[in-house]
Amino acid sequence: MTIKDHRAGRVRLGAFEVDLRSGELCPAGMVNGDRKILLREQPFQVLRMLIEGGDRVVSREEIRKTLWPNDTVVDFDHSINVAIGILRRTLGDSADHPQYIETLARRGYRLLVPVQWQESATEASNVEEEPQNSAAPQASLGGEPTGKRVSDYRARGWFAMAAAVVVLFSAGVLYGRFHSSIELSSSDTLVLADMDNRTGDAALGDGMNLALQIALQQTPYLNLLASDKVRETRALLRVSENTRITPDVAFEICRKTNSRGVISASLSDAGNRFRVGLVVTDCRSDRTLEQVVREAETREDIVRTLGLSAYQLRLELGESRDSLRMFNQPLDQATSSSPDALQFLALGYKKHLGGDVPSALYSYERAVEKDPNFALAYAAEGSGNQWLGRPAQALISFTKAFELRNRLTIPSRYQVETMYYGDGRNEWDKECRIAQEWAQTFSRDVIARINLSSSLQYMGRHDEELVQAREAARLLPSAPTLMHLLFAAMLAQRLDEARQTYDEAVSRGFDSAALHLEHARLAFLQNDKPGMEKEWAWASQDPVRGRVVLYRESMAEGFYGHSRNAHRLVETDVDSSTKAGFLADAAGFEGEDALREAEIGNLRESQTWAADALRKTQDRKVLMWAALAFARAGNKEQSQKLVEKLNQLFPNDFTIQVFSLPVTRAAIKLAEHDPAAAVEILRPVTPYDLAISDGFDNVYPAYLRGLAYLQLKEGSLAAGEFRRVLDHSGMVRGFVTGALSILQLARAQVLMHDAEAARKSYEDFLTLWKNADPDLPIYREAKAEYAALCKPAQ
Repeated sequence: MTIKDHRAGRVRLGAFEVDLRSGELCPAGMVNGDRKILLREQPFQVLRMLIEGGDRVVSREEIRKTLWPNDTVVDFDHSINVAIGILRRTLGDSADHPQYIETLARRGYRLLVPVQWQESATEASNVEEEPQNSAAPQASLGGEPTGKRVSDYRARGWFAMAAAVVVLFSAGVLYGRFHSSIELSSSDTLVLADMDNRTGDAALGDGMNLALQIALQQTPYLNLLASDKVRETRALLRVSENTRITPDVAFEICRKTNSRGVISASLSDAGNRFRVGLVVTDCRSDRTLEQVVREAETREDIVRTLGLSAYQLRLELGESRDSLRMFNQPLDQATSSSPDALQFLALGYKKHLGGDVPSALYSYERAVEKDPNFALAYAAEGSGNQWLGRPAQALISFTKAFELRNRLTIPSRYQVETMYYGDGRNEWDKECRIAQEWAQTFSRDVIARINLSSSLQYMGRHDEELVQAREAARLLPSAPTLMHLLFAAMLAQRLDEARQTYDEAVSRGFDSAALHLEHARLAFLQNDKPGMEKEWAWASQDPVRGRVVLYRESMAEGFYGHSRNAHRLVETDVDSSTKAGFLADAAGFEGEDALREAEIGNLRESQTWAADALRKTQDRKVLMWAALAFARAGNKEQSQKLVEKLNQLFPNDFTIQVFSLPVTRAAIKLAEHDPAAAVEILRPVTPYDLAISDGFDNVYPAYLRGLAYLQLKEGSLAAGEFRRVLDHSGMVRGFVTGALSILQLARAQVLMHDAEAARKSYEDFLTLWKNADPDLPIYREAKAEYAALCKPAQ
């Protein structure tokens, strides 16, 4: 009896062959060669539709309904054109002179070459004669393992089903039932226990754990309990963090979190082969729900076999065939076929999370040595270098991972693409589009929500950012998600929500330097002096760990006009950061302080600090700060040189091209007394006034636009810009322009001939600066202007 399904086989198209199970395309006759091309999901699905259509025209509407069901929000026309374009480039085809794919205007597409179905042993196997040690079928994009075709069972009746059982057992696959007795809901979580490695080979432990986790998380159907939640629950159960998560520990975690079941995995010797077992157990009844057992021929075949086992487990747990086809990247390709490479990656992750980033980088390098095509290792290497302030090295690693992204599972690919465009290239607009698709496809993925929220932050869309941050914290109320929500709430001017989030983080026992920093910011915004003093005291106990918190103290001093004390605190921060080797932090402190000095009128001091920052480092952030500081201090020539350098070094950097350079060029025009040009330069920046851009923010475009309108004697327009700054104190976060905007508003109100409002604004500013250093140029100007305004008419 023969089981055969052409749709899961191999076809020949002209000079190419296509594997409809794996999505691979290669020159005909080179099926096992190294010239295989793995098509991305959408181009592959379009090609599959064309193949199944034969010489029939496949309409664009058919393609749309197949690729984007359920009214998915996407630019269908553009996306279909991209998919067809990718197919044509892969096939060496041309739209003008097509040999493979014909475009029929306003109708659709059609194949021009005949479809020749190929047969192989795996596609037409005799059930009764299949050997005991037959290789496990490949599970990959576009198909299911040939040993489990339920549609074939139904078509051929009960005897075909009984015969198929023989195939399953002879292939080493044990199924408890043909139709799943369990269907998971969207709220059901599963706890993954650590791999039970019975082989004696230490390299088949943590690496296999990681591989299995990736295999199971490549689908939105399954909902594994997040690692943060596992750690938190383990602490509640008083289980040491160094204790392995055995099935018994996993059951305790499962019950404590009201999860649905536990997935236990084992790896053992089976003579000259290896046996891989997966079991899902209901943690309420201890009943075995599903079980899968497979055998791997060699050590290098373990990862592939583990992936096939995970595929079958998903099938048995009720995942639909459509979902299985869409989210089914071969595991040895999505990770690595080398157990040693996976073990080094897992070790690197542990060290990275533990704060030992240099040791983590060594492990990542070893992983890449073992497997030069290990995309996840390159991505981790990029993240480590980014953490250590090495953006150039990080971009090299991110680029390598990006080039290999088609090997990855869909969520891993999304993550690599967002890292490449975001952390690597600062192209936040591109990262935002990818993150939106990621969060839409994997709605329960916390990392997707955080990445989308962060990219929206860089775009200045804080209300949308807050929505994503809330959802991430709802899905997983952990230290990172609550920290992100706390910051997002402040940026969106939701200070009460920020306070509630901080209180929740404290009640959960979370503590970190970042939490102290955000609390210091929140205390400042709410004028909570005891809260601020508490954080300054905490930071002073460890000036290196608390250096950024201490810098917030200097900003607060500067906000109230205590310039000399602010300057002293900055010098202390710079000194401690330099001695600890954090030159980028030290230079950043100096660059920001240089800008503060320029805004209060200490122009010489400003330029001195900016030059000193540039001597320490010329990374992009310091270049941005220094360029603006020089412009605001009146040194137009030096500012222009830095503008040209930034433009040359970062031609595609969203922050620099859309935000930093226009703002600095506008500042140069203000120094040249050309306010009309400044307004025009800043006009395209208006949608990004609220952007958070690597410390270069503080609603600066609105502040400079207001200054330009003051020079133009447009009081009403100027007042609107300064109110925009004042209405977003969570964005300004204590920088001196937040205080100065009150003074600038008073000046605008004078131009509007609203003397009463102007007097009130001057009084508000002078009250805020009642203890300011008396020799500050802008303070002296404010007092003189107020006195003149209040002077009785002669």
